[in-house]
Amino acid sequence: MADIRLLAIDLDDTLVREDNTISDYTRRILKEIEAKGIHIVIATGRMYQTARPVGLAMDIGDLPMILFSGGLVQRIESGEKLFEQTVDVSVANEILQLAKTNDWYVQSYIDDELLVHHETEESRMYEKGVGAKPVYIGDAVYTAPKGPNKLLFIAEPQKILHIEASLNKDFADKVEIVRSKPNFLEINSMNCTKGSTLAHMVEELGLKPEQVVAFGNSQNDISMLEYAGTAVAVANADDNVKAVAHEICPSNEEDGVAHWLEEHIL
Repeated sequence: MADIRLLAIDLDDTLVREDNTISDYTRRILKEIEAKGIHIVIATGRMYQTARPVGLAMDIGDLPMILFSGGLVQRIESGEKLFEQTVDVSVANEILQLAKTNDWYVQSYIDDELLVHHETEESRMYEKGVGAKPVYIGDAVYTAPKGPNKLLFIAEPQKILHIEASLNKDFADKVEIVRSKPNFLEINSMNCTKGSTLAHMVEELGLKPEQVVAFGNSQNDISMLEYAGTAVAVANADDNVKAVAHEICPSNEEDGVAHWLEEHIL
């Protein structure tokens, strides 16, 4: 391929398998990529607490991770924060009160803690899926003491669409509202996306978009896929994600990212 200098890779349903692991094959390919001097950036909606174990499993050093879909950049091993932009606290509290009024399940992320009202099927599912340890705080979850890194609604896909429409009506110009899974709706800081944060990192490295390959599967990956010179969607990606991709690789369960890299880069 052309002079590829940086890879931006989503985690869930893209690089990571359903059991929250990466294969030995994928690990080997990523290490070979790094040995060629190509930058690797994880770009995920996850918090540091749950992204770090995957980063460590990749065994590629103290690299930066884009977390909260663009709201935080933090190094894998040291935890050093390179960039952070939180949701405005007053806007967050308006949204949280709306969640309380409508009895919508919501999680708040502050200082690498996952804050939840009480244990539910949703909180158990989330903990099992990514390894996060919820902190149950009752009604205090509806009043953020400071700007959260992210709010996350979890519900059945049809209910998520309803919540998304409701929030877009009043908050579309105040926060970024994006689905990361059919049953996950993220609320992130305004004008802060995977694409915008990736662009800043690429510029700081003195690189150009055409030297970037991005891999993703969901709505919150679209901004970085549109930014990258080469956009690759995994086979299990949403249709609207495939529509903006230049290429489709095999699914996350088939180590699609690693196979694409071996074929095109190595």
